Amino acid sequence: MAWYISIIGIRSLCEAAKLPDKPINLSLMIKFIQVCLMKNKRAIVGIAILALGITLKAQNTIPFSVYEDTLTTLCRKIWKAKDDSSRLAANAIFLEKYKSTLSLHSAFNHPFDSLSGISKLKSGDGKIRISTWNVPLNNGTFRYYGFIEVNDGHLYILRENDSRPADWENRLISYDNWYGAVYYKLITVYYNKEVYYTLLGWDGNNNNSNFKMIDILIFNNSGIPGFGKAIFKTPDGTRNRVVIEYSEKSSALLRYDYQTLIIQKRNGTREKKAWMIVTDKLIPMLPTMQGIRKYYVPSGDTYDAYIFNEGFWNFVENVKVANNMH
Repeated sequence: MAWYISIIGIRSLCEAAKLPDKPINLSLMIKFIQVCLMKNKRAIVGIAILALGITLKAQNTIPFSVYEDTLTTLCRKIWKAKDDSSRLAANAIFLEKYKSTLSLHSAFNHPFDSLSGISKLKSGDGKIRISTWNVPLNNGTFRYYGFIEVNDGHLYILRENDSRPADWENRLISYDNWYGAVYYKLITVYYNKEVYYTLLGWDGNNNNSNFKMIDILIFNNSGIPGFGKAIFKTPDGTRNRVVIEYSEKSSALLRYDYQTLIIQKRNGTREKKAWMIVTDKLIPMLPTMQGIRKYYVPSGDTYDAYIFNEGFWNFVENVKVANNMH
């Protein structure tokens, strides 16, 4: 009877492993094997180990398209929801399923292209991927969510801090105390054998203004991710990130592009082509609004930029653009 019950239990675990939404519980299987060893039931242990191999193989043979189809269905429920509570509830289900899927072997190499509304960026060296999205609320604000995947199998959940510090341009920010943004570009640059993962992002802030930012994704000596590095040489000094606030009534450019830098010389100017992060030059709507960033809009025909050189993103003014950037 004990043999029969054990085999039935193992068979149930095998069947569970074949379902996309029920991955095998390895800790339960290992505990079962340990109990059998303590009771000297070696035959049952052999069956359990065989079942473990079968379940893992069954789990690995499920194509990622099956997981992606499930995620796509859950994701659509977020955007179709009519009120905040329904959106957040649908997002919580999607978030948990996305987390379990990204934890699977080889998930890092799957593009998940059908997930609409989710930004998925992979680094130029192929070592990391960052996925971000937001959930709009009826009051004009957003909730932000995301994951950082490392190709060694580590997965980190980005957790938003609702109270962003006033001086967040100068803060080093941990992945679990995140300011919240949707990143739309990941630029991988190098200096002295060090890699700089440079992110361009957007935050809808509120009904008055939006943010765009340039940030650095960093990893400490223990491999834990965070944000911010003092490599941005701005007109206001060296910063850990660049934050651009502008009016909700306008749009502001922030794009990585190959454009023309105008270099001033004693006997005139010289033009040099280079890759750079191009930004609009922002001005207040009226002179009396100077310094109140929610009233700032693009000047319309003038651009500034950040160019990477010798380990720093350096601010330069009056970049010449060859085409309409907007």
